[in-house]
This record gives sequence, structure tokens and C-alpha cells, in this order.
Amino acid sequence: MPIYEYRCQKCGEVSAFLLKNYGGEPTSGCKQCQSNDLQRIMSAVAYHRSEADKFAQLDPKYGKMVDRALAKAPSDTDPDHYVRKMVPFSAAKDQGDPYFKE
Repeated sequence: MPIYEYRCQKCGEVSAFLLKNYGGEPTSGCKQCQSNDLQRIMSAVAYHRSEADKFAQLDPKYGKMVDRALAKAPSDTDPDHYVRKMVPFSAAKDQGDPYFKE
């Protein structure tokens, strides 16, 4: 079921309507002034890109720049550094409340 936007010719307000079929007309008037003088307008379009599409649009030099930056950075800035230090709560030196509770 498509959602269409209409601009009221009387007050200029834009209203969105969920229509049951393609090309249908709204059953009610403007949501602001209830006028039936509505004109369908072009709506903004959004789409989701996959991670592969996002990666393909990166600058080819980006990977090399990241590698150079990581090579210059101290060892404790590597995320794997923290993962290697993790232990289960039962094996932790300091017993306390976990960050997340179920």
C-alpha cells in the first residue's frame, strides 16, 4: 500500500495518505483545513545500502590510511587488545555488578 503526499492548494500544508491501491485518491481532505483541493507532490525517496555498497564507495586509499594510522597508534588502541583482556565475570578479580543485566 503506497503512501502519497499531497499539498493543499488552499493552505499549502503537506499531508501524507496511505492509499489502498496505486493511483488512488485520498478519501479525506487536507489534515489542516479539510479542503479537498489537493495536488499530489513528489515525495523524498530513501533507500538502504548494503555494507558491500558502502565499502565500494570508499576511497581506495582508505584501507592504506587506516593501516598506517593503526601502525603509528599505541598498542592499547587496537580493539583486539581489549578483547584479549576480557574474562568471564566468574573469573574476574573484582566481583561487581555486570554492565548489562538480563
